[in-house]
Amino acid sequence: MLVVSDLRIDPRVEREARALAEAGYEVTVLCPEPSDGAGESFKIDWGPSVSIKWLNWTAASFVSESPGYVGNQLYAAAVTLKPFAFHAHDLNTAYVALAAANVTGAHLIVDFHEWFSENVHWDSGRKEYLPYPQPWKRQLQKLEARCLREASATVTVCDSIADAMNAELGGKRPLVVRNIPNIHRSPTKKYPPLKEQLSLDQSTFVLLWQGGTGPTRLIEPIIRALEYATKCVLVIRGPSLELFGEGYRKLAAEIGAEGRLILLPPVPSHDVVAAARGADAGIWTLPALCRNFTFALPNKIFEYLASDLPVLAADYPEARRLVSGNQVGLMFDPYDPKSIARSINKLIEQADLTARLRANIGVTLASLDAGREWQRLVEVYKQLPRR
Repeated sequence: MLVVSDLRIDPRVEREARALAEAGYEVTVLCPEPSDGAGESFKIDWGPSVSIKWLNWTAASFVSESPGYVGNQLYAAAVTLKPFAFHAHDLNTAYVALAAANVTGAHLIVDFHEWFSENVHWDSGRKEYLPYPQPWKRQLQKLEARCLREASATVTVCDSIADAMNAELGGKRPLVVRNIPNIHRSPTKKYPPLKEQLSLDQSTFVLLWQGGTGPTRLIEPIIRALEYATKCVLVIRGPSLELFGEGYRKLAAEIGAEGRLILLPPVPSHDVVAAARGADAGIWTLPALCRNFTFALPNKIFEYLASDLPVLAADYPEARRLVSGNQVGLMFDPYDPKSIARSINKLIEQADLTARLRANIGVTLASLDAGREWQRLVEVYKQLPRR
C-alpha cells in the first residue's frame, strides 16, 4: 500500500489493510512520516500481518507541487519490493503505483478516496481553497482515465463518484466500498456519555460536530444557526482547533451564543463512536466548492449512526440517499443558518420525530454491515490472476 496521508487520521487505509490481512494477505504500508522521526512514535499496530515502513517526510513533498503525483522517493522505495499488488491510496500515489506495477509485474489497485480532479487545492496567492485550474485539472483527469483503463481494479467511496467517473473518463467503473466503520471495535478507553463528559444537564440538547475543522468544513453557518436554535449547545470536537477555534469563539460571541459553543480536542479514530454517544444528534456539512465535496459520503455520517445519533446533513446527493432514504435524520441548506436551525429545532420540539429517526438507526446499521462492505475489497483481490 502506498500512502501519503497521516495514518493516524486515515481510517480507510487501516480498514482496508486489516480486511486484507484477515483474509490471509501480508500487507506492507509505505508512508512518509508527517515529520522527521515521528513515525515510530505513533506506535501504530494494525495486527501481525500488517507492517508499516516509514519513509523520510520529504518523500511526500511532491504532493504540494503541480501535478502532485510525481513521487520519486516513494517510487524508489516501492520498486525494491516484489508484491502481488500495489495498492494506491488516492490519486497522488497512483502514478507511482502504476510505474512500480509496470516495472515489477505486480497488479495495480487504485483506491479513489476522493474524486481528485474534482477536488480543491490551496491557492497560496489568494489564501483560499479553490477548484483546480483547467491545465492542472486536465493532467489529473488524464491520470484518472489511465487508472480506469489500466489498473487491475479501481475502488471508490460512493456511487455518485463511480458513475460520474465512468461516464466522463471511460474505462471500468470503480467498485464502491463505502467508509463504513466497524462499530464493534473496542475504543482505547471507556467514555462516559457526552453530556456527562461535559457536566451538562440531561435536558440540554447537544449537537455534535466530530471531525476536521477549518476553512473547507463550512462550520461557520452551523455556529450562526445557534442564534435561531436557542436551546441547542454545539460541541465541536476535532483537530486544528488551536488554529481555528478562536475564530469560532468570536463568531459565537457575535451572536450571543458563546456559552453554547464547546470546543474539544480530537479523540483517536478508534474512539470516535464511543466518544460521541450521549449527544442528541450529529451534524455534517461541506461547502459546494466542487463535485468531490457535494458527492461526499464521509466516515462521519456512519460514525454518528453507530453512536445512535440522528444525523443532520447538508442536502447533497449521497448524504440525502443515506440519511433521508433511511429516515435517520434531516437535511438542510449548508449555507443558510436558518435552514440549519429549523432542522435542529425540529429535533428539539418534535419528540415523536426524533424517536422515529432513532428507531430507524438500528435497521439501517444492520443493512450497512461493515464486515460485508470491506469483504468486497477482499473479493477484488481474490479474483486477480496469480502471476
